[in-house]
Amino acid sequence: MPRHTADASRHALHVLKATSARSTEEAASGVANKYDNVGLPGRARRPFSLVQRMQQSRRNVWPPPLPPPENEQERLARIDAERAAKLKSNAIDEQLAVEREQRKRPSNAKVLLLGQAEAGKSSVLKNLQLYFAPKAFQAEAEAWRPVIHLNLVRSVNFILGLLELRHNGSDPGGPPGSPVLSGKLKRLSFSLAPLRGVEESLSARIAGSRSVEDQSQVEHYNPAKASEISVRSGVGWTAFLRFRRGSVDDGRSTASEKSEEMQTRRILSACAGDIAALWASEEVQQGLRERDITLQEQSGFFLDEVHRICQDTYTPTPNDILRARVHTVGPEEHVIHLESGTETMRTWTVYDVGGSTSQRAAWAQFFDDVHVIIFLAPISAFNETLAENHTVNRLADSLKLWRTICSNKLLVGVEFILFLNKVDILTRKIESGIRFAEHVTSFRDKPNEPKEVIKYLSDAFATINQTYSPRRRKMHRHVTCAIDTTATSIVINDIREVILIRALAATSIL
Repeated sequence: MPRHTADASRHALHVLKATSARSTEEAASGVANKYDNVGLPGRARRPFSLVQRMQQSRRNVWPPPLPPPENEQERLARIDAERAAKLKSNAIDEQLAVEREQRKRPSNAKVLLLGQAEAGKSSVLKNLQLYFAPKAFQAEAEAWRPVIHLNLVRSVNFILGLLELRHNGSDPGGPPGSPVLSGKLKRLSFSLAPLRGVEESLSARIAGSRSVEDQSQVEHYNPAKASEISVRSGVGWTAFLRFRRGSVDDGRSTASEKSEEMQTRRILSACAGDIAALWASEEVQQGLRERDITLQEQSGFFLDEVHRICQDTYTPTPNDILRARVHTVGPEEHVIHLESGTETMRTWTVYDVGGSTSQRAAWAQFFDDVHVIIFLAPISAFNETLAENHTVNRLADSLKLWRTICSNKLLVGVEFILFLNKVDILTRKIESGIRFAEHVTSFRDKPNEPKEVIKYLSDAFATINQTYSPRRRKMHRHVTCAIDTTATSIVINDIREVILIRALAATSIL
């Protein structure tokens, strides 16, 4: 089309629009003009209003001016701008449609971890974080280094405490007539004495003075078990993680904090050889056997990794983090943002509640609106008693807890996933000659083999579910070792499907 023809067409269209607008204005103001601008008997002539004056002013400019002429470059730019605006408008419409659809679907899966203290709940939680949000999990690796160092130092100080009792002749748990310490052990005890101060320093950094459950744990050592740090939920440990993220990511930690951390690492590096020698000592191993103490089976055991963990450049591995132990007092809420996958629920909220007898009364408040309960039963604890009540067998306590959960009417619509956990420790105990029937009399004369024991316990938990559930409920059973990431990832993949189906069903999508 010739340029003058295109300009004429554009001008005609502009005039047509202006004429239409003018007609509309006149129609709207015609009645008012008819009566306001003519003389009526007994009525004064009304002045023009401001709106009328503006309309009159616009009517005086006629015909409207031509739009500025366009050259070819400007015309193409205008077309491109119109096309871009159209694409942007379409994208906004599509995003609004997606958001409307997402609002109709569940956005958050809720999981509740239950079980007695030291059942492995924290390890399962860390496995969920590692599986669904590996980048976020690895980003917090530095925050776990002081905890792992503290776990190691507490184990060493526990042994030193036993040696001190033996040296003073006041060891109630040792055999009568225990020999005095050898010169080697005396030297190791002296060279490792600075670790007492390291423990106090690490405990204060991690928990803070207001967060330690029992400050006496720093100074007194349980004759049967290495002590552990206790942190109140939402105070010490959470604040510590925030501190560590700040110190790693943006350098906000103070010079004194960095200096203290480096001093701790230098002491551990200098003591690594003596720590390894202490653990390798046959005198120490014999003393632990005489007291029926197995540090290898306790949470937070790192004495077999001394040289690696005490290096100046040490960074915790995922397996180290899974094995690390810090006791949290009170319930904790953990939000996991899924970094992969196609399910609509991109956020999982996991509640880790305290398992000691004094904290179980708080469980009920988490029963509402939860999709799945993961119950952990440490089946290796068949020959152990509760820390807070030495007359109660831990396995019997787990069975009682399971019966209470199964019979709760508030949970009738909740999916149950049962972890028969710590199968690795159970296997070692049975293979070492410990007889299961001596602690669980109903096992009777069945073969004392791990496979038979696991089957017996699995059937026992299944029977309780069938007997005490208010209505028939499918139970998902898994025999697990929570610190085995490869095996646990397979189990977690199954759990992912269970949780997704249950959450969708709860919103009537299925």
